[in-house]
Amino acid sequence: MPNPLKQIKVFNEKQWISKSEAARLRGVSRQAIWELVQRGRLVPAVYGHRMYLRRSDVLNLTRRKPGRNRVPAGELIGTFRNSRLDPAKWLSMTETSHTLGVTHQVVSALIRRGRLRALSSNGKTLVLRSTVEKFKTERPAPDPGFFPKRQQKYDRKTKYLL
Repeated sequence: MPNPLKQIKVFNEKQWISKSEAARLRGVSRQAIWELVQRGRLVPAVYGHRMYLRRSDVLNLTRRKPGRNRVPAGELIGTFRNSRLDPAKWLSMTETSHTLGVTHQVVSALIRRGRLRALSSNGKTLVLRSTVEKFKTERPAPDPGFFPKRQQKYDRKTKYLL
């Protein structure tokens, strides 16, 4: 953890709990509580040589849905230092992948290859909407003749497909 841990000056048993007690209250393992601490969702403090968590933080912790959160570009723009970006001109990575009908990895590869223009800051990436629309119009439709048709074979005796 990059920040030094907060020191508890006056220990109140009703306010502070150990990681084991937090795990029992939440019904999860101690490792799950440690993961929440490492991700910054729970903030620990030290009293003596032991680490404690605020009871109210543990009890008020809300579950998040698994998977990527689909964040609109307008919300991402607020996190960028240059807030003069127009949300109508930019798409988030998730919006871009939904628009093109491809995965995040494909969008990342298109950005690396220079096919899509993007702006990145603090792990957040915005893709220019005009380049997405241009790529979508230039992308050729799949040729049905490219994929060979499977020839169907019949068994003459049973008249079933093989």
